[in-house]
Amino acid sequence: SRPLQLDGGTGTGGRMSAPATRVFLLPAALYLTRVSDRSGQLRATLSKAWQNYNLDLATTSPAEHPFVQLAAALYDASVDGACRLLVEMPGTWTAIVAWIEQLMEESLGKGGKGVVVFTEMAHGSQAACFNTSGTLHVRATADAEPQEHIFALHQPYLFNEDLLERLAATTTSFLGWQLSMALYGYLQHITFAGQPAVENYKARARKLRTMDDPLQVTQNWPASVTGDDLTLLAPTNVERGESPASTFASALLQAASSQDERTRLAYLDLTLNGEAPVSLRKIIATHLYTIGNTLLKVPVKPRHAPADYHSTEQSEMDGPPYLVSLRLLMREHEESIIGTYTDTFLRAQAVSTWQAMIEQGRSCFLLLIGGSVEQASEALERFFADVEQYVGVGG
Repeated sequence: SRPLQLDGGTGTGGRMSAPATRVFLLPAALYLTRVSDRSGQLRATLSKAWQNYNLDLATTSPAEHPFVQLAAALYDASVDGACRLLVEMPGTWTAIVAWIEQLMEESLGKGGKGVVVFTEMAHGSQAACFNTSGTLHVRATADAEPQEHIFALHQPYLFNEDLLERLAATTTSFLGWQLSMALYGYLQHITFAGQPAVENYKARARKLRTMDDPLQVTQNWPASVTGDDLTLLAPTNVERGESPASTFASALLQAASSQDERTRLAYLDLTLNGEAPVSLRKIIATHLYTIGNTLLKVPVKPRHAPADYHSTEQSEMDGPPYLVSLRLLMREHEESIIGTYTDTFLRAQAVSTWQAMIEQGRSCFLLLIGGSVEQASEALERFFADVEQYVGVGG
């Protein structure tokens, strides 16, 4: 038999622990007390999930198991070990895509390989306009009928409205996606435990948190462009334009036209550090999807930090290198409603991840926004409108 890990290790990350640990079992048990006071519900739910998962089928007839089929489809679609995965889920099941994203990107984003996950909207709004090379579009379906240009993932249990059945379906989904991830790792020779790349930024962040203001280290950065209360910190090999917007737009166009398929732009990441008004987030999202999907014809990945640094930064640092990442940091921002962190912590996370990305040779930009929340919102809206215009003309 093969070891659990390609390196002979036996450990698994927290993302692999559901549904076998208290991280899942405790909230599931609490939820079930609201459904009924009948005993044995959790055991029955887990039993039903294991039945749906059907590991025996994966072992005896792997070609017939939907999640084994998914792993094979990902492998077939991949280019040099890298694959873009657009996941379309029915109704409220869209919420599970965030967990799938963390599972795939934390586990597999290593050595330039991996699976980069995007939430697909109904009717293929992200996938309709860009190159499908190295891309798999997955749609969870109630039946096993094949669909054109889409991998139909047969999950009939997702469409059951019974509360207990839906909890079992959640459990089955955890097990199934973990199986697909592990099989892809074996096929691509990726050790799926551990996140070695993020240790770089974590060490940097600890050091930066000892400073009065972690932004001090950016003051003399040689590749910076300032204007309109904005300072864009770019990789040193980027040609600087007359403004932050023109500089970033030029970098996008250059990445999109690269002759090197390994680094040619395949997705656009935008990471917002800290809290921003809902109205501003909507404006940014509108411009982001226009710039990425419509103009550059690539999928986009909106992230919210510092939380998302824990879930997807491993892939951005060491996974498929074909991204351009823009990280936003407002000097003045709204306070977090749930949970707290200091400005020092937030700034240290933003700067350390940007530094580590630059060191890895990734095309990563840090945009510092000054002024009040209102002033920052206006400056950002102008920035994205200008980027959209520059890319539209240059593309």
